[in-house]
Amino acid sequence: MFDLDGTLVDSKKDLEKAVVSTALKLKLEILDKEYILSLVGNGIYRLINDYLVSINATDYYEQFLKIFLSYYYEHICDNSYLYNNVKPTLQLLTKQYKLFVVSNKLEKFSKKLLNELEIEKENFFEEIIGGDSFENKKPDPQPILNLIKKYKINPHSSLFVGDSENDYFAARASNLKMGWVSFGYKNESILKKITPDFIFDKFEYILNITL
Repeated sequence: MFDLDGTLVDSKKDLEKAVVSTALKLKLEILDKEYILSLVGNGIYRLINDYLVSINATDYYEQFLKIFLSYYYEHICDNSYLYNNVKPTLQLLTKQYKLFVVSNKLEKFSKKLLNELEIEKENFFEEIIGGDSFENKKPDPQPILNLIKKYKINPHSSLFVGDSENDYFAARASNLKMGWVSFGYKNESILKKITPDFIFDKFEYILNITL
């Protein structure tokens, strides 16, 4: 099971541009690009909320969300790209394992992004779960537990690969091993909060383990 943003895909630039475009349309303050990028990684709702808190404009939340979602859906893959060796690694993994995506990005956005990156088209994944697929999302284990039940998965021979605390705690609560990708959105300071079973400095290093 894989997280999406910060694990399979670097989507930061498109998310940052969507924030800036929306703020411009609403004539709100535009913050520094690096600061906006630092807010990415906890889902769209949190991104928007944190940005509006930063500029003291939380009253604009509903307007901002509506404009943001419309813009981002149309520009979801202008600058986003797969991390190095994601596609060939997935091609090899599909020969031995069932693969899933469990993201906090909205389901239709997750599927569109993967489709435009020509990953969903090739049917790498049994199922793509988004942040709105179930009542709860990561760090809640509900999405993973639903997949375990639906596909009769043995959690003890399964792995969750992600870059955030949300991925770690959802995996742990589901009794899955967890692999942290060091090239994602979170730097090594996250290791003060989590103790992953594996650390992958390159995506293809996943191939070096046996579950």
